[in-house]
Amino acid sequence: MYFMYVDESGDPGKAPLSSPHFILSGLIIHVNDWDDYLKKLKVFRVKIKTKYGFSLRTEIHSAELIRIQKLAEYKSIRKSERLNIIKDYCNELPIIFDKASVINVCLTIKNYQEEDIFNLAWSKLLGSFNEYLIKKQSYGLVISDDTSNAKLLSLQRKLNQSSLNNLKKERSLTNIIEDTFFRQSNQSYFLQSCDVIAHMLYRMEYPKGSLKKFGIELQFKKFKPILEKADSEMDEFGIIRK
Repeated sequence: MYFMYVDESGDPGKAPLSSPHFILSGLIIHVNDWDDYLKKLKVFRVKIKTKYGFSLRTEIHSAELIRIQKLAEYKSIRKSERLNIIKDYCNELPIIFDKASVINVCLTIKNYQEEDIFNLAWSKLLGSFNEYLIKKQSYGLVISDDTSNAKLLSLQRKLNQSSLNNLKKERSLTNIIEDTFFRQSNQSYFLQSCDVIAHMLYRMEYPKGSLKKFGIELQFKKFKPILEKADSEMDEFGIIRK
């Protein structure tokens, strides 16, 4: 049995009013490894608290760490240190999740103006996870950040009911059981890990000049040991782009 935790980056609206991309990152872990991973995440968070004074209860939110908008808890930490928190997290993720896999979908919104980019990206992610489960001869659950709940549940149920969809080999979601479970990301270290992965993919795809001196656009490459590449052999990082 596998869990896939999912977080997103970008706004799935219509260009030019949306972000230029819509990204989904899914962290796949085996149920037998869940407790071990949680213990490692807690140990890492203690290190972050000791090093930067970053509370164990404060959410890791990459976009906010780069540019504070809502989370007042970040204001007591200098920007260079906030960026170092991200870099430390990126260093540790492949070590903590040593037997996990990550699936990434990154769609350029302007290329899909006639399609619902949210449904398209989620269809690709769920289809890829289903193929992963078939390969492993196992079943899985999806756990997502608490956003667009009704829309995702509607899509997932349609995909479960129909084989005439856009999934690889036109499979329905045979090995994903139950509806997606939704959680607040500030209550889940696993979802916060997905946030880091998704946002670092965004920063690699759309590097910002002012952050290059900190090497933020290079951080996603650190995840390479745990990136699932079966569905996207032509991409160096296994990213599903179309």
